[in-house]
Amino acid sequence: MSSSATERGTTGNGSVGPDRGGRNGLLGRRDFLVGAGTAAGTAALTAVVPAGVAVAAPPPGSSRFVPLATAVRIADTRSPSQYRYSQLEPTRIRVPVAGDHGVPAGASAVVLTVTAVNGSSPNFVTVFPTSGAVPLVSNLNLAAAGDVTANLVTVKLGAGGAIDVYSLAACSMIVDVLGYHEPVGAAVRAGRFVPLSDAWRAIDTRPNFAGSSSFTEVDLTAFLSADASSAVVNLTATEATGPGFLTALPFDAPEDRMPTTSSLNVSRAGETRAAGVIVPVRTVGGRRRIKVFTMTAAKLVVDVGGYFTGESSPSSTDGLFVPMDPVRLVDTRIPGGEVGKLWPEWVVEVRPPASVLATASAVVANVTGIATRGPGFLTVTAARRPVTFTSNVNFSGSNQVVPNHVITPVTATHGLQVYSSHGAHVLVDMAGYFTGTPKAATTGRWPNPAPPAAPPQWVLRVPSIGLTSTVQSGSPTPITNAGRSWHWTGTGFMGEDGKNVALFAHRTDAGGPYRHLDRIRTGDLLSVTTGDFREYTYRVVRRDLTDSSNPNILAATRFHPGTTLSLIACTVGYDSTKSRYPDIWAPTSLEYRIVVTAELISWREF
Repeated sequence: MSSSATERGTTGNGSVGPDRGGRNGLLGRRDFLVGAGTAAGTAALTAVVPAGVAVAAPPPGSSRFVPLATAVRIADTRSPSQYRYSQLEPTRIRVPVAGDHGVPAGASAVVLTVTAVNGSSPNFVTVFPTSGAVPLVSNLNLAAAGDVTANLVTVKLGAGGAIDVYSLAACSMIVDVLGYHEPVGAAVRAGRFVPLSDAWRAIDTRPNFAGSSSFTEVDLTAFLSADASSAVVNLTATEATGPGFLTALPFDAPEDRMPTTSSLNVSRAGETRAAGVIVPVRTVGGRRRIKVFTMTAAKLVVDVGGYFTGESSPSSTDGLFVPMDPVRLVDTRIPGGEVGKLWPEWVVEVRPPASVLATASAVVANVTGIATRGPGFLTVTAARRPVTFTSNVNFSGSNQVVPNHVITPVTATHGLQVYSSHGAHVLVDMAGYFTGTPKAATTGRWPNPAPPAAPPQWVLRVPSIGLTSTVQSGSPTPITNAGRSWHWTGTGFMGEDGKNVALFAHRTDAGGPYRHLDRIRTGDLLSVTTGDFREYTYRVVRRDLTDSSNPNILAATRFHPGTTLSLIACTVGYDSTKSRYPDIWAPTSLEYRIVVTAELISWREF
């Protein structure tokens, strides 16, 4: 039994792309609903060559995509005797592809689903043209023993029409071939990629679907041309009820048996994962449709980004694929990069080589989010254009490493951009590009907002007096009696511009962490580190003495304007014979407070 769900424009779990209307450059809900009706017309715009007009030859290496009728398994290291591959090393296999499995001998690249069953932690898998060296790129990432993950892979064929699959640590490797690219030297009809003007959300079952193991129909009529042979979609499973897999299939695929291949795998209950998919489209009842099989109950989101043309399409050289040896375009972990680790609602721009951008309408890349700051997603679009109401890479929590295959349009001068909803490091590895005209930039550079403020717990360090103190928020008495610094309720957090942060601790009791507060001098440095690996450095600018009235204490912390930090303690313990400032720190009494204030001079992430 099939269940149909075709609502568009609904919102839900933010980890797969919420309605982000209101942010500069984002397609909000209203824009999405109004624009959806024009999507089919926009999608159908391909280059039509007038009669008698000569067409320039495509770039060397150009090819068209040919899907296989059904996916074919060509390697599975769990059953080595059933497949023709070579075990080069314990963690590397060589798989011959061209000339077998329905892939002709002259094919230049293949489109695969590669699945890994992890044997240890952590691990990654790289697929590349047969060669001697493993390139500095990756296709799959596995965090824990027993993890099962799949990803779409477009890879150039190497010597003898073969590919190599390498894993950092021991794991089981499964390779399914979905289609191939065959070289062409002139304009063709079928097998050219046509990107949509922007990616669109075709289905989101979160608001009105409890989730089940079943086949779900996905109507793509509003997004695809009538001549589209295959759809390029991003398939996301969220709120999974347990380990399992999802498979995108042609609409006429039989439903009396479970698919033997997968498009997407989830390893545990509650997980949110996504995978790029290229799936043949069928016209049924005048509608362009695919369907998705869900083995284990999970809610489903499908975003569509483009399609491949069919035999009834006009001839053109636009949309032909040029395979490349895989190359890393960006790694935000490398010091000195454009932005470093992304914060929530940040964008990093990624520029392919100028030779690619000169003739590319879109690029094929593997995009990986690393060291995620929390549940969320990455959205990949052409640079300096609106970020769309879709997602490409999805995270279920913090400190995850998640990749996905992405086909994205580019702009001529800036390439592509990666938007992060909640923050992560980003890797982009390119496998090739599609010919055509780049998109025009329609917005300025994305205005990355200030990082969000970080509440305690922190660590305070004052080297000049040998102080290291844990800072906590809450009830002051138990915190200070435990020998820690109390974050004065209502004062600022780290990262709040223009705010004062006030900290209080004992001078003589509970180890007396602030015993030598009187020895701090103007110009001394102090620092605060946060739980999300930020370090804020301050320079002391003033010292004040006030009575024990809370309003007066807080007033003293605000004498110096700007972004400041004040340390507060009682004057009990003052010794005029040892103090550097005997005229300032008297008297010694529980009725008075020492207030040392420092201004922010820098911050960094480590």
